[in-house]
Amino acid sequence: MRILLLTPRPPWPPIDGGRIAMGRLAEGLLRAGASVEIVSLNPRKHRVAVVQAPLPMQTIDIDTSRVVGPALSRGTPFIVARFLSGEFHDAIRAALPRFKPDVVQIESPFLLPYVATVREESGARVVLRSLNVEFRIWEGLVRNERSALRRFALRRVAASLRAYEVRQLNTADAIVPISTEDGEEFRRLGCMRPMHVVPCGITPGDLPANAPESGTVGFIGSLDFRPNQEAVMWIVDELWPRVIERAPEAHLSIAGSSAPDWLRRHAAGKNIEFLGTVDDARAFLTRMSVVIAPLFAGGGMRIKVLEAMALARPVVATTLGAGGIDVESDRDIIIADDVMAFAGGVTRLLREPGTAARIGDAARNTVRDRYDNDTLARGLLRFYESLLRLMSGVIRGG
Repeated sequence: MRILLLTPRPPWPPIDGGRIAMGRLAEGLLRAGASVEIVSLNPRKHRVAVVQAPLPMQTIDIDTSRVVGPALSRGTPFIVARFLSGEFHDAIRAALPRFKPDVVQIESPFLLPYVATVREESGARVVLRSLNVEFRIWEGLVRNERSALRRFALRRVAASLRAYEVRQLNTADAIVPISTEDGEEFRRLGCMRPMHVVPCGITPGDLPANAPESGTVGFIGSLDFRPNQEAVMWIVDELWPRVIERAPEAHLSIAGSSAPDWLRRHAAGKNIEFLGTVDDARAFLTRMSVVIAPLFAGGGMRIKVLEAMALARPVVATTLGAGGIDVESDRDIIIADDVMAFAGGVTRLLREPGTAARIGDAARNTVRDRYDNDTLARGLLRFYESLLRLMSGVIRGG
């Protein structure tokens, strides 16, 4: 099977959760026997120099801070119109007749305007792989925003994005959501296409040789992502004072790419280290006694939560922070949705190494049993084979 991936940013290097999710599945499909190529936008805000990609990839530079008027006049929401590029259209048109894909996998609803280009140039089946129900992220930001003016602006964005996503739900031939919850949401919104849930996968390696550093608490995530920015502010303002009140020796490390200066300035306080971008996320997570994921807006899955679990590091998360992952509180994670319970979970794990080890070991077993990347990729390939057979039968049947 030949699969062409269209991605909103290059999957490599794997410096944030979205890139990791896209790249890991692409490599899994390749190992499962598919032929895979990628055509990717390379936004200025997230621009990378792509070197030594493990499979063929073409990148198209784009500045997503600029939007041309005609795009807006077609009723495309601003947040989607940022990803429109004539050069990207041309790259897709060139790749389709050369590569002759059976499936074109689109890695973001923001790229759905390019479905028409695929239909014009190819008979390939078009599949949307969605890492989030995007408008739900913005609705969550509305709920958490204190400024009335910003709430109004965010509500406008959320409403336009919701209308767009609902309108586009049946544009593709199938949808591959990242979680069962997202799949159920798509059905409620009116999706009638075949669907196959593929969570983010992990390839569990050997356990770290070194024990975690005593008293360390870590947060890592893309820091240009608004829900992660809100998480950091909540950690610094609400959570951390309560943690060090109970555990004065605790030390917090915050890491993540593309942090704005204002967030760096905000993330200051007692026993707090703001690292920004780290070269090796696995090494960062390995150092931590406890990993935290206090997310209050968003959807999909948190890749770094899965990676911490694979390393047998205990995690404290909100319900949204653990979203899409099959976990049970106090078995393989601690889930807490208010600040007092969250602080209690963190300090409990710091003070009770036996409890931390039990939860960490159970977390690793959960990842190994349910989120093996190669197993998930083989399942997706079987779904694509059945989709091609189904669509072929529809065409023959007239």
